[in-house]
Amino acid sequence: TVQSWPLVRESYMLSGEVDFLLKCVSPDLQTFQNFIIRDLTAATNVDSVRTALTIRRTKDEPVVPID
Repeated sequence: TVQSWPLVRESYMLSGEVDFLLKCVSPDLQTFQNFIIRDLTAATNVDSVRTALTIRRTKDEPVVPID
């Protein structure tokens, strides 16, 4: 299901209290809210959702420095 959602840019299965981390990009807050309400919370096997909005990027180094 996650593969079909264009707003989801990255998806990670986690261990521990949280099962999945989704990184989403939306053109505006209303579109994001609609996605959460209509798609994410309505999806099969989704029990609860927590969201957090990015205020600003403080560091971005995606490449691992391996010699």
